[in-house]
Amino acid sequence: MLGSEPQTYTIAEILKWQSDGEVDLNPKFQRGSVWSPPAKSYLIDSILNGYPIPKLLFRTTVDRDTRRTLRDVVDGQQRLRTIFQFADNKLTLSRKSPNFDGKSYKTLEPEDKDTFLNYKLTCEQLLGASDEDVLEVFLRINSYTVPVNEAELRNATYNSPLSDLVKSLVESASYVWGVGVMSGRQRVRMLDQSLMSELVSYLIDGVTDGGEARITKFYKKTADCSEGDLPDVSKVESRLRETAALLEGLEATPIAQRPHFSMLFAAVLYAHDDLPAGRLTFEEVPARQLLLRDTEAIRYGLGQLNESLNADDVESAPVGAFAEAKTSTQRMRSRQVRFNLFCKALAGGLS
Repeated sequence: MLGSEPQTYTIAEILKWQSDGEVDLNPKFQRGSVWSPPAKSYLIDSILNGYPIPKLLFRTTVDRDTRRTLRDVVDGQQRLRTIFQFADNKLTLSRKSPNFDGKSYKTLEPEDKDTFLNYKLTCEQLLGASDEDVLEVFLRINSYTVPVNEAELRNATYNSPLSDLVKSLVESASYVWGVGVMSGRQRVRMLDQSLMSELVSYLIDGVTDGGEARITKFYKKTADCSEGDLPDVSKVESRLRETAALLEGLEATPIAQRPHFSMLFAAVLYAHDDLPAGRLTFEEVPARQLLLRDTEAIRYGLGQLNESLNADDVESAPVGAFAEAKTSTQRMRSRQVRFNLFCKALAGGLS
């Protein structure tokens, strides 16, 4: 791998790279979009006032056939994303930019537009860098800031049909995120991929103990699988939609959060005979044909379970066993109890 001397390019030049399709903001190792609107406004304010910002780092390659230069963003994704959003009039500045509060690019004064477009960004390029080289650089850079978590490391390491399936589900499942399964900050740290990976694993291995280490083992196990070896994406999406719909009226409550959504999803799979036993037993749950028949009774039962999560103590909870099981949500003992009760709720047995 060859490094390069830092060079400077104007924002106008980098916008041309973008319009020509020569910049990849989302190489596989990158994290999700992290910055809040105030942080974005502060960056643009720095540019408009001529203050320095940190350098950008690219992995640069040249396509031998088209002779086009391609640049993967190794460090600086958030800065570039913010610059592109502002240039495309998709960002309005806030009080973090006191002299430009309420301004978008199109409403800037002509001289301020010139300042923005002519601002010079310091860039360094990695030439001839392999994926392994880039991953090592990425991990080293981020070790000095927010440590890379296991979900982000998997995203950077695995490029397989499973990772493609998981990313597709994360992107399409707005109905899941709308329920309140996890926070925006958790999604930024790619825990949405962790959740989807675990839910896909249920269709293959059934339910086991939870945790990031087990998800990584699942990625290793399926590394050589073809697309045909994995669950059909339309089936997974259908079961996700059904699970999210059952939580109507319970959005952003404890029962909608990841640990409980996961077991409710497992119960929905069981109802459709899509769930291998894994480490669960089905001895104490209603027969499949009794589940998902009475929506009103199901929602009442889910409401009772949610109240149990909100109870001050087990004794005052409508379903004490559910309240007690919330303390160790990754362990099979807790998962078995909650799975059993979700199945009873889906059969109307808690009404």
